[in-house]
Amino acid sequence: MISKSLPEVEHFVPVQPSKLVKDFVKLRTVDLSRYEDGPEARKELAEEVRLAMTTQGFFILVNHGLSEEDISRQVDIGHTILARTPDEEKHRLKAPIVEEGSYHGFKPRGHWIAKGNVRDKVENFNVNRDMTLREQPLTMEPYKPEIQSFIDYTHKEILYKLLRLFAIALQIPDEDYFVKLHAYEGHDETWLRYMEYYDEYTEEEKKVTGGLWLSGHQDFTSLSILFSQPMSSLQVRDYDNNSEWTFVPHVPGAVIVNAGEIFKWWTGDYFKAAIHRVVQPPEDQRGHNRCSVFYFCVPNDEVVINTLLDVSPVLREAGVQMAHEPQNAPTSKAWSNGRIKITGRNAVWEGKKDGENMVVEKVGTVETRWFR
Repeated sequence: MISKSLPEVEHFVPVQPSKLVKDFVKLRTVDLSRYEDGPEARKELAEEVRLAMTTQGFFILVNHGLSEEDISRQVDIGHTILARTPDEEKHRLKAPIVEEGSYHGFKPRGHWIAKGNVRDKVENFNVNRDMTLREQPLTMEPYKPEIQSFIDYTHKEILYKLLRLFAIALQIPDEDYFVKLHAYEGHDETWLRYMEYYDEYTEEEKKVTGGLWLSGHQDFTSLSILFSQPMSSLQVRDYDNNSEWTFVPHVPGAVIVNAGEIFKWWTGDYFKAAIHRVVQPPEDQRGHNRCSVFYFCVPNDEVVINTLLDVSPVLREAGVQMAHEPQNAPTSKAWSNGRIKITGRNAVWEGKKDGENMVVEKVGTVETRWFR
């Protein structure tokens, strides 16, 4: 239970679940409480992870050790920081997205550019597990211990357990293989994000964008952890149908986990990097904002990202190919910084035909993909 003596917050009132959405994507559910039941239970969990990762790149994680109250408290903290930090301070502590390729700090509304030059209505605040790396806003000060505790638990008790299950699924002898690449003591761009979508689009902007709040993409991460929230706006695209987008269900207290492009490269596309987007919610949820909490994970800066054929018999048996020529394989830092710099800044769909649902964009020596 959360103590009543904790610092006061500006409570975010989430929208009620939609009654209009009938069809949600069917995602596998992984019960993390079984992790402690021994090696056989972990093998069974790893197989569930493997099946999810080889089909959709998404799954629902339950019984991970954080309560609904814990998650709601973090939503309130994020909402409070975004609502109470003065614009002048937000500007001063703006994330050096284009300059350094880092999200740490505030991302203002309007940084991302959508179809028809429509600017996004999304604001977020991002913080690394080492809060001393950058100056933090004054509004965050009362909540620092809670935020640090939440980050530490998510990294060590959720992320690390998932990474061990991924190693087991790939039959890598060292179950801590991926854990070591995401060492807590190391430096990387991993960040906790408080993100608020504001339902502020004009009718003309809605018409131009088709109700799109965040365009189709694959995360550049190894793993992305989203704490489930009730607004029906997150959609996933079916790998077997490149035009079918389906809403992701809300499961109170659960975590939505998806693999990003780093795991796609580590596994030679054996594990799928989830294709997803955010759209305007159904009519019975409109006029409300969406406030979400994420933990986006990438390996330590110096890790070179390429397909792990030398350590995974599963990948060798699957016959996957190396994602990159050795000389082109990026480090985590080079990839993360490069991908962050270009995200949402280029008109990648200009001149593309209506039937084209995927476009490739160069990032240094490698490529990323955007979807619609």
